[in-house]
Amino acid sequence: MRNETVRNRRTHDHRGAVLVEMAIVLPILLFLFVGIVDFGLILREYQILQNGAREGARLSILQTYDMATLDSAGQTTALAVIRQRVVGYLAQEQITIAPTDVDVKQDLPIDLGDGNTVKATRIRVTYTRALLIGNGWPFGPIDLRGEAIFANLYGN
Repeated sequence: MRNETVRNRRTHDHRGAVLVEMAIVLPILLFLFVGIVDFGLILREYQILQNGAREGARLSILQTYDMATLDSAGQTTALAVIRQRVVGYLAQEQITIAPTDVDVKQDLPIDLGDGNTVKATRIRVTYTRALLIGNGWPFGPIDLRGEAIFANLYGN
């Protein structure tokens, strides 16, 4: 009888220890899980920004959107169309940016290494994203940037 009482007491003591260990480890595991999910979402959004920049660059290298051949009204319209293409692409993936977050540069010279250069278009997209872990604690929001550089199909 005495052995059973001692054995029951040890079982209860272990159960209490398991609960204490669980209370200590569970928040750490949840923090790690949320961090892993957040990292996956950041990686996904970075890839979408890259694809959006490529969409804008693909449109911008067409002769129709050559800023050097357009008057100021045409340049404004062309920039608006290029930026709207990027904003629309990102909106399909539930990423909201302003058209001013899309930087378009068409006269970027690229050295080919043999003394020749070609003109290229660079589209840069910036996006600020808050973390899931909290309102900036222990880390602040993350700035993501997508960029694409395509050789122009005109004026090279």
